[in-house]
Amino acid sequence: MKGDKRFSINKKSGALLKFLIGAFALLFFIAALNFFSSGLKNIFYTLNLPIQKTFWSAGETSAGFLTSFVISGSLNKDNQNLKNQIQQLQAQITSLQSVINGNQAQSNVSLACQNNGFKLLMAGVIGLDAEDMISINKGSADGILEGMPVINQQGALFGKIFKVYKNFSKVMLISNKNSVISVKVQQSETASAQGSGVTKEIDGVLKGSGQLGVYLDLVSIDDIINQGDILVTSALEGTFPKDLLVGTITKVQKNDQNPHQQAEVQPFLGQQIDNLFVILNYKK
Repeated sequence: MKGDKRFSINKKSGALLKFLIGAFALLFFIAALNFFSSGLKNIFYTLNLPIQKTFWSAGETSAGFLTSFVISGSLNKDNQNLKNQIQQLQAQITSLQSVINGNQAQSNVSLACQNNGFKLLMAGVIGLDAEDMISINKGSADGILEGMPVINQQGALFGKIFKVYKNFSKVMLISNKNSVISVKVQQSETASAQGSGVTKEIDGVLKGSGQLGVYLDLVSIDDIINQGDILVTSALEGTFPKDLLVGTITKVQKNDQNPHQQAEVQPFLGQQIDNLFVILNYKK
């Protein structure tokens, strides 16, 4: 009985001793942690630095990408708005320029034709086809008839009305291959000075060669024509008024075996035309 009691006391004493040793060890570990906390933190930070840098870089990249995406979307929207505003301004400028050009053309043609008594109708060019035909935005509703002469703002001959519709018309240019016009040559001052002093009226025919090209034909081999001479309408065939500008001779082609000579001609058609004028009151 006494032996059992002694065993129980020893067992309790051993448990208490273990508890005290454990508590002491825990206190020692906590004290050690507090004492070595700075070093341990440094070791932990050093070991985790590559991992932290990886996640930081990834975070920065993601943030940068998202920021760029947001900024890019905003910039694209702003750019589109600016483009729309620019297009609207360009349309307004084009409209104003068209009005200015029309007014200037009206003024120029009035000066060029002020002594001819022509009644002119200004028309806008709306198309050019492959057969040296152009379309204008005026038609029978505006008093246009087939065969009416068409000139530009400088008073130079462009062609004649070929086909009329209610609100637009087709114009056959002088460069059309079916175009044949009676003309006369106005010799340059240099050519006149080199001659006998007597100015002779030289007649010929202007023919269209297509692709905005024309040439002078059926000029007598005995007549003297030169580069730089001006061609004007002669009105012999009655289709066009006389003395309308047509073009300038650029090269004379003469063959003694041919009773007629030819010449290359630069027409006064111009490179870009916005407005033309139809002569409404010319009578054949």
